[in-house]
Amino acid sequence: MKSAMGPTVYSLVSRALVLLTVIVHAAWVYAIHRAVRRGWLDRDDEWLVARYGRFAARFVRIASEFRGGLIKLGQVASLRIDVIPDAMTEHLVRLQDRVPPHPFPEIAHQIERELGRPAREVFAEIEEIPVASASLGQVHRARDRSGRAIAVKVLYPGVERSVAVDLRMARLALWLFNPFVPPDLMSIHAQLATSIRGEMDYIAEGRAAEQIRHNLSSDPILFEQLRVPWIDWETTSRRVLTMEFIEGDKINDREALVARGIDVSAVVETATRAFLHQMFRDYFFHCDPHPGNLLVDLEGRVAIIDFGMNQTIEPEIMDGIRKNVLAAVTRNEDLWVDSMVQVGIIREEDREAARELAQMSFDPTYYNLTPAELSELDFGDYFAKIREHMWMLHSFSMPDGLVSWGRAFSLLYGLAAELAPGIRPLDVVGPYVLEFLQGRPPAAVEVVET
Repeated sequence: MKSAMGPTVYSLVSRALVLLTVIVHAAWVYAIHRAVRRGWLDRDDEWLVARYGRFAARFVRIASEFRGGLIKLGQVASLRIDVIPDAMTEHLVRLQDRVPPHPFPEIAHQIERELGRPAREVFAEIEEIPVASASLGQVHRARDRSGRAIAVKVLYPGVERSVAVDLRMARLALWLFNPFVPPDLMSIHAQLATSIRGEMDYIAEGRAAEQIRHNLSSDPILFEQLRVPWIDWETTSRRVLTMEFIEGDKINDREALVARGIDVSAVVETATRAFLHQMFRDYFFHCDPHPGNLLVDLEGRVAIIDFGMNQTIEPEIMDGIRKNVLAAVTRNEDLWVDSMVQVGIIREEDREAARELAQMSFDPTYYNLTPAELSELDFGDYFAKIREHMWMLHSFSMPDGLVSWGRAFSLLYGLAAELAPGIRPLDVVGPYVLEFLQGRPPAAVEVVET
């Protein structure tokens, strides 16, 4: 289905046709959904949920077979719980970004094309069997000319072409559905495209790694317990990323960590603090804090890897989030609506409808909280409750940065619950939340130039 240089025209056309059948299937499921909701078809929610699940399961099978951008599309789509029913996202989150590796000659050719010399000349050593392979590229262990252990991440030849097909078909699907749902689906397509294309730009990924290292270093005590790989810019290009190879065990490999005398709860707490620092202080963060991206190195430090998914949230957006939470705590309808407009969740024309919605949706749980209670707010739960009501507004849309921010927050909670059930996540999260709600400005961030 593909040549040494990537997918053939035939494979790309076949890919587009298969995706067209997926779009038709999605349209049929949506038509059934509308018919049930309007009372034209007498079926219960369980029957409807089963149809959602079948469609999502089919997409997962196709994405797992065709790989490339489809896996990424499914993973990013699973975050859009403001648009996609839970019955679908439950399947989409199972998409694993781990696929069989490409043959080494393809990878060697890509390195030579990008760096101008054969791989064996660029690096003193490079192992042909990758240490990791994903939907867009794979990683090989190597040594540079000075003998340092390095990891060489290589984008698959021609993967941009298959991703371009995937994004065009996704654009067609979202354009077809856009008139029928409250969120602006075309803006969601733009966010999808930006996210996936960003993961194929290894120069941007390298800069993100350096920026996050720089930002975390503003907390010296925390930074002593962390490790972020350095980037070798002399052997890095848009499609080849060379970085420090960090030896260690995954943070969820409890057996290996305990055998080394590592306190699993302590390293989970360190990892959580590292991401909370990024999210609540820097407003620039690694979006994917799952166990596969967290190692514990040989010295017991938490190593953060794979910076392809990163996100910046503008200070005014974070200020809007702060106002929104405080408005819910004080039951201030005007401030609540103002914050929604400021963040971009609704537009001006929905202001009056949102004010009525505020009266219904203010949860007594959040009213008149003390500072200590504020520090225990579960932001994931808070925004989930907001989404339950926001469908009533025509202009409702969750900005891309907030989706990524909420996802990272949820993953951190899941990480602590799975790996360190003995610690209370809110004990770790609380100081960052309270500091944020008290209006402390983000740390002054110096942009790292490379």
